[in-house]
Amino acid sequence: MHIPYTPGHDYYTPFYLLATLTNVLLLLWEGWRRGFPLRPWLTLVAASSLALILGSKLITHPVGEWAAVLFTNAPADTARSILGGGLAAGLTVVALRRWLGLSWAVLDALALPLCAALMVQCVGCVLTGCCFGVTTTGWGLTYAADTLPWAAQVLRGALLAHAAHSLPVVPTQLWALALCAAVGGVLLATRKRRWPVGSWLLLQTGLLLLGRFGLSFWRDAVGEPLAGTVHSVLGGQWLGLQFLLLPAGLLALGLWLWRVRRRMAVEDAVVATSGQGRRLWVVAGLLGSTALLGPAALTLPEVLAVKGLLLVVLLAEAGAALVSAVNANAREWRLAGLPLSGGLIVLILVTTAQTPAPEQAPLPGQGPTRTLTVTGGVLGNQHEAYERIQLNNTGCSGSQQLALQQQVAAAGGEVAFETSGLTNAFGQPIDKTTTWGGGLWVGRQRIDAQPLPGQSGSYAGITDRDTTFRPTLVDVHVYKQIHRERGWRSFDVRLGLHLGQLGYFSYFGDGESRESTLLMPEVMVRLGHPDLLFGQADFCYGAENVLGAYTSRLGVGSGLGMRNGPQLLVGYAHSPHYPTPSMGFASALLRLPSHPSLSLEPYVATDFGRHNSVSLKLNYRIGR
Repeated sequence: MHIPYTPGHDYYTPFYLLATLTNVLLLLWEGWRRGFPLRPWLTLVAASSLALILGSKLITHPVGEWAAVLFTNAPADTARSILGGGLAAGLTVVALRRWLGLSWAVLDALALPLCAALMVQCVGCVLTGCCFGVTTTGWGLTYAADTLPWAAQVLRGALLAHAAHSLPVVPTQLWALALCAAVGGVLLATRKRRWPVGSWLLLQTGLLLLGRFGLSFWRDAVGEPLAGTVHSVLGGQWLGLQFLLLPAGLLALGLWLWRVRRRMAVEDAVVATSGQGRRLWVVAGLLGSTALLGPAALTLPEVLAVKGLLLVVLLAEAGAALVSAVNANAREWRLAGLPLSGGLIVLILVTTAQTPAPEQAPLPGQGPTRTLTVTGGVLGNQHEAYERIQLNNTGCSGSQQLALQQQVAAAGGEVAFETSGLTNAFGQPIDKTTTWGGGLWVGRQRIDAQPLPGQSGSYAGITDRDTTFRPTLVDVHVYKQIHRERGWRSFDVRLGLHLGQLGYFSYFGDGESRESTLLMPEVMVRLGHPDLLFGQADFCYGAENVLGAYTSRLGVGSGLGMRNGPQLLVGYAHSPHYPTPSMGFASALLRLPSHPSLSLEPYVATDFGRHNSVSLKLNYRIGR
């Protein structure tokens, strides 16, 4: 059977990514089937997956080279071994499972997904030519010129350098696929047995190790990245790895048999529910470890897998905190994990060793360039106001005059998809940019309400004493922005909508309302040269100008003469809170020199007194 080869085409990476996704999805399904708490299990899956990826690489290098592999920019080879990855993942689960409130039962959940993932990976190995077998005179696989089996046979003198394909080799990759399928079948057939916890993982480990031991007799030493030296033993040729596989496989099967025969008690799946803080500490540890990795430590598929998992974990934590806050009493604060979750979501995008795609102009006749921008940040504002609040819903109930001191604190994130750089067949730019975006911001509004005396000098109604309100704020934000590049006639238009619980005491009409504002439009118009000088007018532009207050602004800005460089905007802001509705504001877009895909957006508006608004956002751009 001949395996075709296309120079420059990578067969391994797509199947490697697909195998990783298969393992993760089946792990999540196993956790759901076994009744594991979702969020602790998500965190454990993320940690074990990162350990699996790194362990598969490190096991193929001497211990003395591990620091260079992980922390330098040295070119990384593609050698991997699931033996190191499985060991690292297992040790990670053992180390973290109790901290996350899970029992030893989680070990058995690792067994079946790994078999399925290995089956997918074996397909990639067949097409790539790695892990190939020795030459055979019977049925086998032949590989085209410039593949690893072909090169190995040419170097040994078994094949001429101008040969179009290799000699047939034993299809050890297909045998490995069949081995993983058989072990998976055994696990499925025995999954309803009342065995002690850990028995299925021991059974899977023992069968895979002994099966791999047997396959190594037909595996070419060049295709073995781990202990591939050849030794003569009992008249046969053994690879160095086989001296490790045989005792380890027998030990695992022996332990499995011993535990099953002794009929140890079956342990419950859950020990205790772990707190959100513990899970976030684990995620922070994963981010810290990946931040130290060199640019070559993780490939792009591995980066995507790690980021995707950590994002899912943090979104689950943020969502759970939000649900708890919505269902909680208004005086209870249950959003403490949200700012930390939001901050970690941003850190995910900058600490996983991915080199961002350079921002380049499209080639003549090329289609649009697409950019994904992920934003995370925090905001806050404060002001004083006077307000009349209805005592109840009846028309003749009267109202209460209040002096208010308001403070807002919130955190959140946004995602924007930008399409730009269209060119015609002659390379002439059309200069149109369209952006669709949206986000979620969650926080709390603290309102200290002090009653003012009525005309009779008495205090009446529900606020006859000092009262503090602590409502939860939620802003679901969507928008569309269009940019036209025409020199001094360039313009931007942005239209959007803010939905949710945007703020109490919103000062519409005569102000006699204590209901939350549920909807606010967003409008922004910008005219002028974006690199030199432009004017901007906006209303409710961004969550920082909506939550707890609605703000309109007029300003002038400049790109300081640099295209795609920093931007500065200053001007007048009006937020209608008597007695000081007027403020001055300044905002900026600052690109980080060492990371051009990163930018900071600080913003401040103030009357230099008790009326202030601030925000800080971090943006990460990924070109596609």
